[in-house]
Amino acid sequence: MIGQDARLSSEKVYLSDVEIHLQSPIANAEDLRARVLFHAVLSDTLLIGDSQALNTPLFRALVSSQEAGRMGVRSDLEPLLSSGRIRVACRDGKTLTAVREDQQRRHVKNMPGAAYAELLDGMTRAHAFSYRLDAVSAAFKAGVVRLLEARRRGTDGQTRATFDAALDFVKEQEPLYFAAVKDWEESFRAESSGSAEVVLALAIVDRAAGESYREALPHVLQAGTAAPRVVDLPSTAATRTALKYTTLPGSLLDGFLLGRLPVEVYLEATEQPSRSVLVRELGLLRRGGQPDLSRLMEAMTEFSRWMQDAFVRAFRNTDERARAVLNGNRNLMRFGISQDSLTGALGAGLDVPTADAEEEYLDLRVVDRGVSAVDGAADIGELDARQMRQRVITGAYAG
Repeated sequence: MIGQDARLSSEKVYLSDVEIHLQSPIANAEDLRARVLFHAVLSDTLLIGDSQALNTPLFRALVSSQEAGRMGVRSDLEPLLSSGRIRVACRDGKTLTAVREDQQRRHVKNMPGAAYAELLDGMTRAHAFSYRLDAVSAAFKAGVVRLLEARRRGTDGQTRATFDAALDFVKEQEPLYFAAVKDWEESFRAESSGSAEVVLALAIVDRAAGESYREALPHVLQAGTAAPRVVDLPSTAATRTALKYTTLPGSLLDGFLLGRLPVEVYLEATEQPSRSVLVRELGLLRRGGQPDLSRLMEAMTEFSRWMQDAFVRAFRNTDERARAVLNGNRNLMRFGISQDSLTGALGAGLDVPTADAEEEYLDLRVVDRGVSAVDGAADIGELDARQMRQRVITGAYAG
């Protein structure tokens, strides 16, 4: 058994896909809730950006029953927000109300009413978390420029002209806002020939902006990142399996069940000693350290079994549909540790092997930021719901 003296990791993890941009589809509010709470359980502190917390309607539904309307989702994130398990990163020490007012002056789309901003301020004030907007804006701009310059190489004709125009616009902006890039794309599309070359180039511009937008805030905050695994992680002959368990309960990765589990159960889960060890050891792995593999495997085994029991308790008398899914779930979860024989870099993986592609299981990889191909790229297209369930948690940016 994991001892009661287990301590939490202090690493922050930024959830990059609490947004409504096309590269991060959210099927419904329960789908988003499953992602948010899954990563909250596996992180000491889960960070969400101020714009995302304000301007994503499905996230607002998880905070306020008034915002949820008839969505049929639990609007119960308040305990995690007020306790600091989930923290909203706000620009320049401003309140969310002040951020909303700034957005209103800039005519930002999908803004909430003032009452929601005030409600969220009340939930998060005790654990306020600030970042410098100028630093994030500079990182966002540099990322867009880097990605577009890479894609421009070797192009010509209308493709080259579109990239040149996009780069000229981006470099002129101080500060650069994501909404400004979107507005420029619409304006350029309307004024251009509308050829296939231009349309494809603008799609790359849009994806470059989206990718840089997701990376900028965690880069400045030096936080780990939880995100869609938009590219396959490298697998080479030098990679060996260090440890693997294949008979763990699969409910921890069941997106449907995670989306319906009461928040009180998540709060109880964060207090489990096995979870604390799990978070700490995975945090060491993400930062390129040397976790205690035996304790990591023991903690994962104990915590996954605790979660299975928690699902049974939560749904026994309250949720007939969830209970039916849980009772019919015979799939088992795999947890493995891999190591690159050349570099010694470790990685961890959680998945549920199943032949049914429609199953709503999450699939998680935990890796060091230094692993190549961890981050997305500007030529990655829109992701479907299955791809969004393929998750990766990486360590903090260095430098």
